[in-house]
Formats: sequence, structure tokens, C-alpha cells
Amino acid sequence: MSWLAWDYAGRITALAILAVVPSARVAAFRRDERQVSLIEISFWIAGVLLLERLSQWPQRLLNASFPATVLGVYPHPIGWLNAFDLIFGLALVAVSEEIIFRRYLRAALQPYVGDGTFAFLVTSVLFGAFHWWAGLGTVLLATMSGCLLMLMFRRSGALWPVALAHYIVDIIAFA
Repeated sequence: MSWLAWDYAGRITALAILAVVPSARVAAFRRDERQVSLIEISFWIAGVLLLERLSQWPQRLLNASFPATVLGVYPHPIGWLNAFDLIFGLALVAVSEEIIFRRYLRAALQPYVGDGTFAFLVTSVLFGAFHWWAGLGTVLLATMSGCLLMLMFRRSGALWPVALAHYIVDIIAFA
């Protein structure tokens, strides 16, 4: 339970800091209208899920091949704490990571890396690096997922479909 408490506290604190700093708040919490149909969003989510599921075996293989890179594992709570973590915790993970990596970092890094391919790669690599403690395979899978989610964000124009895709991927992975 303490791991979850610290994880939730860190994510909530990061979002609170973004909310308190006026320039960060504008970048992180703006409302965007979706630019694609709900059907296209459904296809994007299905594609992200499929590619993520197909990437599980290379992730496991890399983590097994380089065990020294795996510094920790995700907790597996039981009982009511498991249900709470699957519903609230994974929603917090998806929303916070999408706000930080897809929206805020993209805006914050734009003066330095532009808004093209380099920005796309930088934010995706940072997203992967954020998962450093879970092993090389996880870092590479998260980087690839970050690329897909950034593509989805750019195509859809709105963050909520991307956060929903992230949440569904995590629910499937951890349920």
C-alpha cells in the first residue's frame, strides 16, 4: 500500500504543480476539440491495444535477457486495494502521464525542438525513460507506446482519447 500511496502522491503533486504555475496550467490543462470521429478514435484505440499486446513478448525477452536493468516490479495489491488501484490508480496514471508527456512536455520543449519529428521522438523517449526502473524491455515498449500515443494525439487533436487508450492498455496489462 505504501508504494501506491507514494505513487499517487507523486502524480497528484506533479499535476498540482502544473495547475499552480500559470504558464504550465495553460499548456497542460487547455481544452482541445477532437478533430476526428468517434469511430476513428475507436480504431486508434484498437490499434494501440493490438500493437501493445503484440509487443509484450519482446519486452519480456529483453527484460529476461538483461535482468540487471529490472530494478523493481509493479505492485500486485489484493482485495479492495486491487479494485481501487485498477479503477482510480490506473486512471490517475493515464491522465497524469498523458498531460505531462503528450501535452505539457510537447509545449514546453517546442521552443527548443520544434513541433515536428524531433519533438515527437524526444517526448516519446522521455516517456520511455520515465519507466527506467522496470527494465530495458519496458523502456523500449513504453517508448514505442509513447510514439503511438503521440501520433494518436496529433491526429485526434484532443487528449482524452489518448488518455482513454492509455487507461485501457493499462487495465488489460494489470488486470
